Amino acid sequence: MGGSDIVSFEVSKGGPSGDLLSAKRGSVAARIGFIGAGFFEYWRMYAGLKERVERSMKQLADLLEGLGELYDPGLIDTIDKADAAGRLFADAKVTIVVVAEGTYCPDYFVHQALLHLPESVAVLLVASQEKDGLDFSAGYEESLANSGPMGIIQLACSFRKMDKYRAYHPVIGAVNDPALHAEITRFVRVRKTIEELRFWNIGLIGHIFRGMYDFQYDKTSVSGTFGPHIMDIDLKHLSGILAEVDGDGDEVREIAARVRIQYVVEDISEAELLRAARLGVAFGILVERYKLDGIALLGQHFIEVEAKTTCYLGLAELLRSGKAQAVTEGDVLGLIMSKVMGDISGVTPFFGEWEEIDSGLNAILLLGHGFIDPRMARKDRPLFLKPACEEWGFEGKAPGIEATYVPGPVTVSHVIRHNSGWKMLVSEGEILDCPPLCISESSIIFKVKRPVKEYFAELIRLGFSHHAIACPGHIGDSLKLFAAQIGVEVCEL
Repeated sequence: MGGSDIVSFEVSKGGPSGDLLSAKRGSVAARIGFIGAGFFEYWRMYAGLKERVERSMKQLADLLEGLGELYDPGLIDTIDKADAAGRLFADAKVTIVVVAEGTYCPDYFVHQALLHLPESVAVLLVASQEKDGLDFSAGYEESLANSGPMGIIQLACSFRKMDKYRAYHPVIGAVNDPALHAEITRFVRVRKTIEELRFWNIGLIGHIFRGMYDFQYDKTSVSGTFGPHIMDIDLKHLSGILAEVDGDGDEVREIAARVRIQYVVEDISEAELLRAARLGVAFGILVERYKLDGIALLGQHFIEVEAKTTCYLGLAELLRSGKAQAVTEGDVLGLIMSKVMGDISGVTPFFGEWEEIDSGLNAILLLGHGFIDPRMARKDRPLFLKPACEEWGFEGKAPGIEATYVPGPVTVSHVIRHNSGWKMLVSEGEILDCPPLCISESSIIFKVKRPVKEYFAELIRLGFSHHAIACPGHIGDSLKLFAAQIGVEVCEL
């Protein structure tokens, strides 16, 4: 029988394998094709109109150039130019097509360009004008120079009649309007996240905590809707890496020394701190070895027993370093939303559970899972490392993090699949400036917009999971755009 040097990642221990990419894809720039259109018939009617249209389309092109790799063929005013633009976009493998019209342009021009691209391409329709407002003293040329929205309406109608590009998104405004620029930027960033999710690798270490039906999921449905690939990482892979890590080595000592500076460490011995730091080093090796972008793991009666410590310091180290997103209890969907919300906001979201309500504050307590990105903790309070509240199999004492986020606007979200399909929670509120909770656990107390008991009852009626992802800032509009682009129903609270 013939032999082969190719082996599976299951046994390669980080070396080349036949079923694992050799390198992570990482973040890539958005590839944007710009159709700035006008109608050739008008140029012979009004001298100088073409130059006006070119100037207004260039304003939009200049904005797009700062958002990714821009492919701009110049003003498209004939069917030949539209076809050439489509070929350019196909060669560049653009993932976003932005369509704007400086004058009305027949819809078939744009369709000719799109013929060269897959129907999965994202389409942004920009109903733009030279200026925001009517000029009552101007003649018909002025109307032509601001007639692009008419062409966009016609184009959208043709999309609907043909049942193509179902997730096209419209934005409206003058070419120099900052609000329009913000809407375009939001769309490109959301689509960039959607594209990256297609190549995102999630490592599931263990399984969903027993009996938590709310976190059960279908891998195929998750991949088909959101994009990521989910790898099952056996405990033997983590334990093998843990065995490679010297518990008294330089990397472990470096983490422990930094933690002593960054945190107020209470009632945790040096040996207990080193044990937790060792697991943190192992997590870092694991995500690099298996090319993971995020990990969802089970600590309780699983990793804690193997490592004899909690996962919390190790997860905090992953978040601090930016090596990977991380959640516990096998909440893969929460991990995906952490990626999405982190991309939108530029900061690390908080991973917690729905807990108590406070009617006086009209607020809800989100209780963490023992870890937090230390960069996100309030700077006007100590960042505590204390014995973990719950013991699930470690030895002696093991660290948990007590901290909270900075007061201010917040958005809370999660996703779930019911029998009727995928649903996303979108809820904006405010993180309150409350006294610290002395419970050796991370937390957020956030005020909701409607009466809190009514809010909580509606949350229960909607049937979302008992985890919540909270992110500083009001990013609800971006989340709703994300949901619309992938066909997920939004439930606002």
